[in-house]
Amino acid sequence: MVLKFIFVTDSNNGVIEKILLRVAKRLGVTLGLKRVIRKLYAYIEGNEEDIENFSRELSKELPLSIFLKSLNAEVVEEFENDENIEFPQVNLPPCPKCLSEVKNPDNDNYYNPFHHCEVCGYDFNDQCKMENGKLFFEKLADKLKKEGKIYIQTMNGKYEVSTDLENAEQVVAVDLAAVATYFMSFEGDAKALGSIEKPLVNLKTNLNFKKEYGLSTPAFLVKLPDCMVLELLCEEIKSDIKLLGLKKTENCDDFSFEIENNDEIPIAVVTDTKNHDILLSKGERGILPKFEKYLSKDIEAQNGFYKAESKKNKTVLFKTGEFKEIDVKIPFAGYYGVLNQWNLEDKVTLGFAFYKENENKVMINSPKFGLVEYIEFGFKFDNFEEIFAAIKVMNETGEKLIKNFSEKQPELFENAIKSNLTTNKQGIAYLWGLIGIVLGFADNIDDAYEKVLEYANSAMAKKGPRIDYKMKDKNLDPLWAVRTAMSFKLAGVDNYLLSFGVLESFAEFLSNTYEQLNKETPLDGAVIVGDLFEGEFLNKIYTYIKKNYPTFTPKALPLSGAVEAYGAAVIKSKS
Repeated sequence: MVLKFIFVTDSNNGVIEKILLRVAKRLGVTLGLKRVIRKLYAYIEGNEEDIENFSRELSKELPLSIFLKSLNAEVVEEFENDENIEFPQVNLPPCPKCLSEVKNPDNDNYYNPFHHCEVCGYDFNDQCKMENGKLFFEKLADKLKKEGKIYIQTMNGKYEVSTDLENAEQVVAVDLAAVATYFMSFEGDAKALGSIEKPLVNLKTNLNFKKEYGLSTPAFLVKLPDCMVLELLCEEIKSDIKLLGLKKTENCDDFSFEIENNDEIPIAVVTDTKNHDILLSKGERGILPKFEKYLSKDIEAQNGFYKAESKKNKTVLFKTGEFKEIDVKIPFAGYYGVLNQWNLEDKVTLGFAFYKENENKVMINSPKFGLVEYIEFGFKFDNFEEIFAAIKVMNETGEKLIKNFSEKQPELFENAIKSNLTTNKQGIAYLWGLIGIVLGFADNIDDAYEKVLEYANSAMAKKGPRIDYKMKDKNLDPLWAVRTAMSFKLAGVDNYLLSFGVLESFAEFLSNTYEQLNKETPLDGAVIVGDLFEGEFLNKIYTYIKKNYPTFTPKALPLSGAVEAYGAAVIKSKS
């Protein structure tokens, strides 16, 4: 008898394969593996009892993954196995098997924070093992309860761990029940938080949080324990403390060890789509290194700290210790990276490639005409005097707006005049920085941009005020967005709702651009790539387009970083 499991997954980081191999070896059953693009096939050969035992054990050990889309099984006639199947080694939070072992008093690894296996774990000395771990974590938890603060090394950095959440950079919830108690979370959030990748998810606080903690903080980046250190600490405090605040520190006086791990913790965006799609805006833990298909030539390409090496019938993406500028244009590299991953190079697609400190472009790729740049976002100003003067001469309404703003919001007007517009920000990030300045969030582009994002991602809103994004020839005219933001400020719209409208309206603008172009030239989907896409902006643009059309983001990768290295290699392979 042969049972075939069919896993649909965007990732080939090897987690599922390693667990399948481990279970098969322990039970002594024959396992075959085969991968075809997004589908991983596992063939189990044996009698009915063998297959039942394998299925039962697999269900215990198989973790949730943000990349696993579905799992089915069927009885087949033929057994198959690809002997050349490979998967990379990655740092990963604890798997279900290791978690059960460290909490089992009869196991040799009871309360050993350094326990790991062939599936999960981090790059530290294999000889590390803690004796009397239960007593150690009891004392550590007792100090935290008494003093409200400890300083420890985790597998993902050194942190001040506190029961005071006011200035927390991250919040650790002891379990999903704590998340549901204190945050506005939904089904997709629980799946993301509970996955083996353990990403951070931006969650808005609820009334329970505000009552119990006495804080008005509207939102936090939240995660579940993502290493054995935090897992065992939370095990000791969970009856008394439900949330912990984390802040980066160089002090780890209460617990320290040596570890080689510079991976960035993933940040996930759970979209408002019907299936609550989970997208990675940034991060690399449990993701890199990553295997992609061979590009037909032995090629190397690098973007920042990320490198793509295509050789020996596979392409490997990984993080290097050396920064190197990419030798092709970033937006093109990002676009072509996604096109190649999803086999879209012979399709007609509209690409949205937006970067904070690089060019922003809307592009069309078609097999008939090749790559066509559709919308540009090139605008810069020396100062706000220039901006206000340009708005004045747009029309009579513009002149009245500047007059009213200077009289009714004199402080904001003067602060904008004095502000510093020197920055590396480009395109939409630059424009949102301008808007943040005129709304009084900061006196420079970089800080004002970050404030716009902070307010928008924390807003308790489903709909914001409509900010005007209008074209001037083939370029976006930034003045309309600035002036409508000023108008809403004069009307008394609060900063959270107004910032939400700034992001949401641009997402609508891009969605409408797709709709309009699709009527003229039928499109096969939209490609979204670039580090500007994060938080509510990523959620909105993806959700708006996904309602009616295919939408593609980097496959099992963050929105920017490694995908541009891969895209550069794709471009090189065609030259």
